[in-house]
Amino acid sequence: MMVVSACRPQLGPSPTPTPSSIAGSLVPSQAMTVGVHLPGAVGSLAGPMLDIGITGSLAGSNITVTTEPFAGGEQAFVGAGRTDAVDLFVAGTAAALAANVAGGDLVLVASLQRTSSWRLMTLASGGIESLAQLAEGTIYVDGLHGDEAPLISAMKSAGVSTDKLSLIFPEDPVVSFDPTQLVDGTVTAALVRSFDGYVRLAQYVDPATGLGVGEAYYRQIEVNLVGAGLGIWASAASIASDDAKIAVEATLIALTQSFSKCRDDVTACATVVADSSVSDLSLEALAYGINALNASIWPNPQGFLDIDRADLEAEIGVAITAGIITSVADPGSLVVDEILGVSSQYWPADVDRNGSSWVPLELVIP
Repeated sequence: MMVVSACRPQLGPSPTPTPSSIAGSLVPSQAMTVGVHLPGAVGSLAGPMLDIGITGSLAGSNITVTTEPFAGGEQAFVGAGRTDAVDLFVAGTAAALAANVAGGDLVLVASLQRTSSWRLMTLASGGIESLAQLAEGTIYVDGLHGDEAPLISAMKSAGVSTDKLSLIFPEDPVVSFDPTQLVDGTVTAALVRSFDGYVRLAQYVDPATGLGVGEAYYRQIEVNLVGAGLGIWASAASIASDDAKIAVEATLIALTQSFSKCRDDVTACATVVADSSVSDLSLEALAYGINALNASIWPNPQGFLDIDRADLEAEIGVAITAGIITSVADPGSLVVDEILGVSSQYWPADVDRNGSSWVPLELVIP
């Protein structure tokens, strides 16, 4: 895969934000829409995306940012295909690589998480306590094809055969995770994210009592999952034009502001999602999820959105071990440096991209 960067015109006199555009002089020649595709059902992760529209931080740039679901199956990473729109896909490296094997041209625009937020959960009342006991089990993966790679790689590294392991994925990636299949024994374990699926597990209502079962109802199986989690990917062809590049650059700047706001005021961020009526989770559950999401991002010594090449190469190795891909000739070809490089010239001066003093809130799942 080759990514060719064309010459760029001058973008403006200075990277100075205005009241209607945090991106200053980054303005495309036409109105642009940036669709940010989020994994799973709409929930805590939508907060920063929705904040951009509510605050109007890109209104003066003539750029509209929308929250989009992933499509199912082979259409998961297919964008709008218009010259006035560009799609960004928030996904794990292995899922993106799996899409490329199927004919995609995804490249990494920016990192999002610093650490993975996956949790491998089973019933506390059952006898499953280790990876070895899952060798012939059935695991529900609350994600896209390829998201199983860190788990499969960890099992193989631990000497656990996966030949008889069965995996189940959501038929529709937009539908909320239903814990019933774990509770009733249809699956042996579930691989869920701490900011969404884990919350839904704890909130599962026992039909016999009418009460939520709580976190103690489950057991987390300890597993060393290699990788930094979610990144921001785009089709190389879709970001070839200057307008598309500018739209993505401006969006990354706005996301930097919005994610820092969700870090510093969890309740306000959760309220944005709850008031938008896009999620089936309560305000308190959304706040728990945002706090958990923050834990996978902050503190961030390298700087929010900056790409760690070592992490990327480790994730490529995980995908190879898991059998998602056979090789990547040049890991560097998966990264587009130009877009993040331009965005870095416009980072808001009042935004802390490191969050070195951040500590998680002590929240409980309602």
